[in-house]
Amino acid sequence: MTDFAPINTSAPEMDSPVPSAIAPPIRDTYKENAFDTPPPSTKPTAPLAAATTPIPTAAAATAAPTAAKTQAPSQAKSNFKYTSPAVNFEDDAPTYLKTKVESLIYWEYPKKSATVLVGSLSILVLTQYYSLLQIIAGVFTLVTGMNWVFVNTHKQGQRFIGGKSVENISNPHSARLQAKGTYIPRDRVLRTAQLTVDVVEVITQQITKLVLIEDNWKSAISLVVSYLVWTLAKFVPTKYLAAIFVLSSFSVPRLYLQHKELVDGQVAIQSKKACALAEQYGGVAGGKVKELTEQARSFIKSKTSGAAATASSAAPAASIPTPQKTE
Repeated sequence: MTDFAPINTSAPEMDSPVPSAIAPPIRDTYKENAFDTPPPSTKPTAPLAAATTPIPTAAAATAAPTAAKTQAPSQAKSNFKYTSPAVNFEDDAPTYLKTKVESLIYWEYPKKSATVLVGSLSILVLTQYYSLLQIIAGVFTLVTGMNWVFVNTHKQGQRFIGGKSVENISNPHSARLQAKGTYIPRDRVLRTAQLTVDVVEVITQQITKLVLIEDNWKSAISLVVSYLVWTLAKFVPTKYLAAIFVLSSFSVPRLYLQHKELVDGQVAIQSKKACALAEQYGGVAGGKVKELTEQARSFIKSKTSGAAATASSAAPAASIPTPQKTE
C-alpha cells in the first residue's frame, strides 16, 4: 500500500491584529515609535491631504452664491453715484433744465446739492418769522458790524503792537477799496439775463403744453397734482407745503434711484395683488349690477303691462254711451 503523508489539520499561523491575552505587553516606547515613524513603504501624504480637505456640502455651495449676491448689492449701494448726461442749452433747452434739476435732486455733486437744500430751508424758516425787509436789514447789520469790529481791531493792532503812526495805519481792505474793476461784470449780467429769459420761456412752453393737452397723460397728472395742492393749501400753510416739497425733492428721488430694484419689485407684487382684488370684486360687482338690472327690467315690464291692462279695460267703458234723461 502507498503510504500517505499525514495531513496537517492545524491552521497556519497568521499575524492577528488583536493582541493575544498571553502575549507579553508591548512597551510604550515601541508603541510611540511605531505610530510616530511610519514604514518607509507607505506614503500617507495623499490620503492625509484628501482626508483633511473639507468636502463642500450642498448648504455651503448654496451659501456662497447667496453671500456673493448679498455683498454685491451692498457694495453697489455704497458705491452708487449718479452721472448726468452732457447736454447743451442751445441744443435742447428743456432737456438741459431737466438734467440740471436731476443733478441737484440726485446729489451728483453733494456740496452743491447740500448748499441749495440748506439755503432753501433757511429762506423758508427766516421768512416764516421775519419779513423780507427785516432779513435784508439784519444781514446788512450783521455783516457791517462784524467787519467794523475787525477793521478797528486791525488798526489798533498796527498802532499799539506794530508801533505805526496814525499816517501809516492802513485799512485791511484797502486793496479792494482801491480796485478799479467793477463788482458786477456786465457780460455776466447779460448772460444771466439771457439765461433767465430762456428758462422762463421754456417753463412757459411746458405749461402751455399742459394746458392745451398736448399729452393726455401728463395733463391728467398735472391736473390731479394741482387739485391736491389747491385742497391742501386750505388746511396747511404755504411755507409748510414748500418745505415738504423741498425735502421730498431732495430725498425721495435719490432713495428710489438707489433702491430701484427693491422698490420696483414691491410695486410689481402690490400691483398683482391689486389686479387680483379688482378682478375678484369687479366680478362680484358686475354680477350684482346684472341682478339689479334684471330686477329693474322686470319691475318696469310689470308696471307697463299693468298700465296697458288698465287702459284696455277703460276703453270699452268709455265707448258705451251714457243714457240721457228725457223729460
